[in-house]
Amino acid sequence: MPNGGPDCCGNCSHNKAVQIMAHPHPEQPDKFWQLSHCTLRDVRITKPFWTYCSNFTYGKTPEARNREESPRGWITASGLYEGYVRIPWDENREPRVSVPATCSICGRKTDNGIEVDHDGDVLGFCTNRHYVEWWVTIHRDNSFRPEDFESPETRYKAD
Repeated sequence: MPNGGPDCCGNCSHNKAVQIMAHPHPEQPDKFWQLSHCTLRDVRITKPFWTYCSNFTYGKTPEARNREESPRGWITASGLYEGYVRIPWDENREPRVSVPATCSICGRKTDNGIEVDHDGDVLGFCTNRHYVEWWVTIHRDNSFRPEDFESPETRYKAD
């Protein structure tokens, strides 16, 4: 099982898969992923062990979760690897990480970028920093700071 941190959706009582199965069973490896859906935010979770939010509640007793709880903050995903970093989703749209992309900020083409569907377009980014730079302009939220992420100049210094 991936080690994306214990506070992931794969361990959260708001995840329908946790409510039904508690954890992935070796004899049913795909069922947990198929069932993964956040009952708090009503959103499909495609990578439950690499997805997070501030409403995390450890899922050993999902029947004890607060059904009246309101969503807090953003859903986040593990970004491109520069140590373990988390990048925000675009509302309920999950960024696709480690995919071929052409950066919407600088035009760089990479086989290991980020893509997100936004307003009918597919936007690409070469780094977590460029994704977050774009994200901040759309969501007007400074809780994620681009300068906290690796720059394209550092990431691609061998190019």
